Amino acid sequence: MRWIRRVGRVLWALALASAVPFVAAQPVKTEHVTAELVAQASAVQPGQAVQIGLRLQHIPHWHTYWRNPGDSGLPTTLSWTLPDGGSASDIQWPAPQRLPLGPLVNYGYEGELLLPLSYTAPANAQPGSTLRLQAAATWLVCRDICIPENATLNLALPVLAAGATPSPTAHADLFARTAVRQAKPLQGWRASLQHAGPELLLSLDREAVAGPDDARPVVHVFPYAEQLIEPARHELYRTPSGYALRMRLQDNAKLPASFDGIVVVQGAGSPSPWGAVNAEFAAPVSAVAAIALPAGAQRIDNPAPAQLAGGSATLGLWAALVLALVGGMVLNLMPCVFPVLSIKLIGLAQQSSDKRALRTHVLAYSSGVVLSFVALAAVLLALRAAGGAVGWGFQLQEPGVVFVLALLFFAIGLNLMGAFEFGNLLPQGLAGWRAQNPAADAFATGVLAVVAASPCTAPFMGAALGFALTQSATLALAVFAALGVGMALPYAVLALAPGWRDRLPRPGAWMLHLKQGLAFPMFATVVWLIWVLGLQAGIDGAAKALLALVGLGFAIWLGTVLRRRAVAGGLTLAAAVLLAWSWPAAMPPAQAAPAEATVWRPYNAAAAQALVDQGQPVFVDFTAAWCVSCQVNKRLVLDTSATQADFSAAKVTLMRADWTLRDAEITAALARLGRNGVPVYVLMRPGKEPMLLPEVLTAGLVRDALASL
Repeated sequence: MRWIRRVGRVLWALALASAVPFVAAQPVKTEHVTAELVAQASAVQPGQAVQIGLRLQHIPHWHTYWRNPGDSGLPTTLSWTLPDGGSASDIQWPAPQRLPLGPLVNYGYEGELLLPLSYTAPANAQPGSTLRLQAAATWLVCRDICIPENATLNLALPVLAAGATPSPTAHADLFARTAVRQAKPLQGWRASLQHAGPELLLSLDREAVAGPDDARPVVHVFPYAEQLIEPARHELYRTPSGYALRMRLQDNAKLPASFDGIVVVQGAGSPSPWGAVNAEFAAPVSAVAAIALPAGAQRIDNPAPAQLAGGSATLGLWAALVLALVGGMVLNLMPCVFPVLSIKLIGLAQQSSDKRALRTHVLAYSSGVVLSFVALAAVLLALRAAGGAVGWGFQLQEPGVVFVLALLFFAIGLNLMGAFEFGNLLPQGLAGWRAQNPAADAFATGVLAVVAASPCTAPFMGAALGFALTQSATLALAVFAALGVGMALPYAVLALAPGWRDRLPRPGAWMLHLKQGLAFPMFATVVWLIWVLGLQAGIDGAAKALLALVGLGFAIWLGTVLRRRAVAGGLTLAAAVLLAWSWPAAMPPAQAAPAEATVWRPYNAAAAQALVDQGQPVFVDFTAAWCVSCQVNKRLVLDTSATQADFSAAKVTLMRADWTLRDAEITAALARLGRNGVPVYVLMRPGKEPMLLPEVLTAGLVRDALASL
């Protein structure tokens, strides 16, 4: 009888082996996904559990979604039909990846995916029988467009007798790899969340003192709750005790008592400070008056900007340096800078042909330009590291800075008209030092040129600066330095190749008349700055600034009439009192300038995306009152009757994102587009990637963009 039982076991094993190919039924193949139900083991025992799962193989560049899809999308679902007495758990979701698409960020998967779960067989299942499982699977698969798909999938599991060991299937390795991507409990760390209004700060701190963490992992946080945070706002910092992540609450969203989710270290081979590649956390929520990063916090993440038509997602360092160099050269032709450069060229035409003096002059001017750009970049990077939502031109979002610039350009205009000479108003010692150091004037002019250039964004600059501000401080400063070199280069070439001066008329009255004529662009700049100030600080702020201009003109006139150095102290004191009284403050947001009575709607990211999802194209004008390029494009192209007719014919909704005053939502939207300054023009197209237009617009460019709808 013993040998009969042995033969029976062999025949049973052969039967199981022949049953293995039937564990997984035939896959279902759609246009974008191949789906099938698979199991980790070849059989199951009565009352025992086995790992099964939905295997999805996406075609390249298409994706499906996590349990929380992010800004848009739907999670994959399974609806089971099971043998009586059996049960299936919920999907045990592996960690997703961030999937940027235009201004949105979604959470999902590409390539091969396994969504595992646990199936428990009925306790009364008969050995030798086969359990047949059926699942109605639905998923949303997306690239430029999203397509809902579904399939009815089957899985047959043979039942083994108690004590028998099932063999692994061909998919066992996939289950093992997926297990690594599943989140483990966060151990040795403490998670907490602070919020001040919509601003959130998630802190991940060590529970015990540890040595310095030399790894700089790119860490992503995925909350379980849907429609809670803005996925695109994701700023990671390393702190003395661990890590901190700045996020932003969605409009009208309410925080639960505990903020739950997973923290993911990018890449399976990345060094993980958590002990596991992915960890699950639950952070208690507390309200604070204001969000503040811990002292010594350093920005360490490097989010990749969204891939856009004309965007900077694939921009490398050398390409960014070249674009910055070319953009700096073009910047000399922008309306902000051209008057300053013209003044320098007139002065250069009057200088001697001493090559040594010319080289010194050019070096001083170029140093002023390059160092000013680097200094401006350093301040910008420091503010961003401290959590400030700032970008290129950030200083002009402060009414006080606009006020000082108006006074400065007014004084320069009076100087060009011949109303006074700066040297006559300076103390004697300082005036003598200035006369002996002409390079100082050249350096100061370089600084002035950068100050005048700050409201402008030239072609090629946007992509370069967008790349720079997503890199380390060293690389960012290198890009800004290249921008300065590009801006200084045309003047240096003209100065060091002075043959062009031989073609000018002889020095004479024409130079004086031209110099006086250049005062009028300066006065026009003052008018524009006062207009900007009126939008920022109201009519009272603009009136005070105008009175300050009158006071400045009177002080200059008095100084030239009296011609006494002794009055300098009194004039300085009077000017200080006038400046203190006139200093403008930004209006509260509720009192900001009313929206223009045009077809342009105020920008709202959620509303724009909702329109696109409904098949409605949206054109967004990212602008600011202090941006000269923005105003030129607006008046010559965007607000013309011809362009408005083109928009109307294409049934495009128009939105205007006004960045005149600091606005964190607009700054975040620009960052998602790979930009950090204005102007930026984006056409959001249903079923297609958003299209970025150049910084300098023409009606033809707009028409070409609309033709792509």
